[in-house]
Amino acid sequence: MKALIIGGTSAIGEGIARCLAAMKYRVDFTYHSNTEKAKSLGEALGDDHHSVRVDLSDVSEVSKFVASLNAASAPDVLINVAGITHDALSVGNIGADLARVAQINFLAPASICARVVELMMPRRCGSIINVTSIASKMPRVGNAAYGSTKAALERFTATLAIEVARYKVRTLCIAPGFVDTPMFHAFAGDRRKDIIKNLPLREILAVDDVVNSVAAFVGGKIKTTGTTLYLTNGQSVL
Repeated sequence: MKALIIGGTSAIGEGIARCLAAMKYRVDFTYHSNTEKAKSLGEALGDDHHSVRVDLSDVSEVSKFVASLNAASAPDVLINVAGITHDALSVGNIGADLARVAQINFLAPASICARVVELMMPRRCGSIINVTSIASKMPRVGNAAYGSTKAALERFTATLAIEVARYKVRTLCIAPGFVDTPMFHAFAGDRRKDIIKNLPLREILAVDDVVNSVAAFVGGKIKTTGTTLYLTNGQSVL
């Protein structure tokens, strides 16, 4: 069995890669710029893996990567983890920043999903997981670009599920709240304690909370398709 992780060198991506390898998947992954992490992760996964650098913000690179996927390399499991945040007010000339966030968080993963699902359909099996965020349902000042692109990916994933359900290809979005990752620490800065104090559970999620959800879906312990699984810090997601 083969798994493809887009964004394998992120904290969540690495956790998922190690978990799926332990589940006897051959894990391939993409990365953006962290060649040192890609090398160390590759060594941990063993010789039977493949990693490739892909800049998801570059449309031509994404197109080239999508074109390289074929029946022989097609995964049984696809997981889109890569993404960026962009905290800024939705005022003024936001076009370039919005386009970049949309390309990385929505257009690239959607394009990769479309190609991989095409390869899964003849096999009549496959699992696709897109990691999104509760920001898709919880507007706050400055998160319009990030939240809207995650919402778009959730909507795309739900529709894709309907289109390919008869081919036994299942989809799921996993939408976590704050997770203990470098991305959270960069966002929180010196406000970390205050942010956590204001969470109903008074704690943030661990990477393993997301990883365990992935493993449950891939392993058939979560029987669903086209839905979004919200992993929250106690917030009510409407």
